[in-house]
Amino acid sequence: MKTASGSPVSNPWAGILPAILLMAGFFAVPILYTIGLSFSSDAHQGFTLDNYRTFFAEARLVDALSRTLILGLSVVVVSSLIAFPAAYFLAFVVAPAWRAVCLFVLVAPFWTSFTIRAFSWQLVLSDTGVIAWLAGEITGLTVSLGFLYTMAASIFGLSLFSIMLITLMIYSVMITIDRRLIEANTVLGGSGWSAFREVILPLSLPGWMIGAVLTFIIAVGDYAVPALLGGGFKPVLAQVMLSVLKGTYDLPTAATFASILVLLILAACTPLLLVVRSVRLQG
Repeated sequence: MKTASGSPVSNPWAGILPAILLMAGFFAVPILYTIGLSFSSDAHQGFTLDNYRTFFAEARLVDALSRTLILGLSVVVVSSLIAFPAAYFLAFVVAPAWRAVCLFVLVAPFWTSFTIRAFSWQLVLSDTGVIAWLAGEITGLTVSLGFLYTMAASIFGLSLFSIMLITLMIYSVMITIDRRLIEANTVLGGSGWSAFREVILPLSLPGWMIGAVLTFIIAVGDYAVPALLGGGFKPVLAQVMLSVLKGTYDLPTAATFASILVLLILAACTPLLLVVRSVRLQG
């Protein structure tokens, strides 16, 4: 490893060792402790798989896990479909002098609390909210949206935040793409679509992957949006875990739910890593 001046660094570990220790202390250790706790119970001393057997034997818990997976993947898909055009617009259409203003407009709504925004949308999307009232004024009919307290409402609420996140991740990569590659594509007879498909999209995948992974982690672990917009009638796993902690305070059972969420995140994110690696190798 070399410094900016070109001289070699005698001991690069001295710079990154504090970060590694912080990661181990504040990330790895709590996760490992939680996983270890999931293999214990009040009824058994030592190692046991009873918590996991109980989890997969109860249909309501498996259903909660399925809803969690569907919610996370749906939020990633919806957010990505909107974030890619938005990032492209910011990187290749907006004039450089106006990019900072556009980024400010994109980020500013998210300076408020995540929970407060979810509660605000609860008021807006209800059958007595602003949208239903406005639709009733226009049509002269009593309008019932039937949108609040559904899975779609949870996807909507989480996607509002995730669109911003994925857009910023993709934009940060798109803005570094060498414009000469796009010009070369045009000189060789390529169209605008081929430039996007063969140059911009492959080079933007690392940014999208980071945004998609972060979005999935937030979506599957969030409690506020599914509770406020989804209603909790068909809870996701995070809601079930919190109800256990607030009810019986069964830490091994709650740790089992948390460990399953960690495994779910790893299982869902690994294919993304493999796809991006394959595309970059092909490129």
